[in-house]
Amino acid sequence: MPIKNILILFPSPHIAYSPTTLGIYDALSKTCNVTIYAPQPKGFEVSSMANRNIVYFNFNTNRFKKVLALPAFFFNKIKRLFNKSFAIGKLSIYEFVCFNNFKNSLQQIAFKNYDEVIAVDLMMLYLSSFYCKKVSFLSLELTDNEKNFLKLLPNNFFKAIVIQTKIRYDYLFAVDKENLFLLQNSPIYKPLLAKKTIENTIIFNGTATAWFGLYHSLNFVKKYPQFTIVFKGAVPLNDLKLIITNYKSLVDNGNIIINKEYMESNDMLSFMSQYEVGFCFYDLSYPHINTFNYKTAPSGKMFAYLAAGVPIVSINIDGLKIIEDFEAGILINDFEPSTILAAINKIKSNYNFYKNNCAKAAAFYSFDKNVAPFVHFLENG
Repeated sequence: MPIKNILILFPSPHIAYSPTTLGIYDALSKTCNVTIYAPQPKGFEVSSMANRNIVYFNFNTNRFKKVLALPAFFFNKIKRLFNKSFAIGKLSIYEFVCFNNFKNSLQQIAFKNYDEVIAVDLMMLYLSSFYCKKVSFLSLELTDNEKNFLKLLPNNFFKAIVIQTKIRYDYLFAVDKENLFLLQNSPIYKPLLAKKTIENTIIFNGTATAWFGLYHSLNFVKKYPQFTIVFKGAVPLNDLKLIITNYKSLVDNGNIIINKEYMESNDMLSFMSQYEVGFCFYDLSYPHINTFNYKTAPSGKMFAYLAAGVPIVSINIDGLKIIEDFEAGILINDFEPSTILAAINKIKSNYNFYKNNCAKAAAFYSFDKNVAPFVHFLENG
């Protein structure tokens, strides 16, 4: 059987922080020639991505680009008043600039050179229809503004659909389609060499912003300075300045540590495994977080904590019920420091029980086991 050439169309400059996409790439690369086509990263460390075949295209959504797009943007808004199914008219100005950027960039691809195309998320899916008769759809993020793109696609356009849960699938599709694969944003589980857990330490994995509980976490450590918290991932510059200004004594004393160094999955899990508890927060008081997408998405950071054997304190939403189902941590209903402390103390009171259950959950959702059916399908389909 000839080696297949596979193209993955990725819609964000944050490819380094999409473990599902990279995991699919790695699994397919064992038997296929795989290329990822993605926007040029800005402000994110990607030096260790050099071992993957990633073609970056220019990507700019600055104010000047938005101003230039305004006439067409408002024309589309007016057009949508008379045609509610006009999908492009529902996009925000940022999304519209992205749409134009992606559309122009895809014109540079020689699609005839690829046997299979995987389009990540709805905008790339729709744009791929201008060049492909059939693609596989990888759904990671769900946005209402882009959902109407689905109505513009023929039913036979989907070769396969990869999505986290059936609930999220039902949100997009009214009827079941063939070749549906459920795949979580989880790492490959390998038991780690035991590391001594550092008492009263917290790991906050992933991008640290207010809507992901940054300031709730900081305020917890401020009230209970016997704890140390490590932020492992990207921190926006404005938030970084506020941390240094408003929590200076905690930073100086080592209660707050910011580590933005990029790590591959295995190194990251080993690094995380030394911490006592992991935080997984979504602040639903922010409208753009209080959405179906965030409330139902099983979080990648949750799966990372599980694989690292770190019990979790998490907000109580549907996408994180795995924590409760496997008894791998505690779900909380508010971000009061006293509530968080009570959850941590409950974990510490029976720590090995929660830690062992993390391993059970991680083994059940191990990425290699769950991606195998989709890889086999593409290799042989």
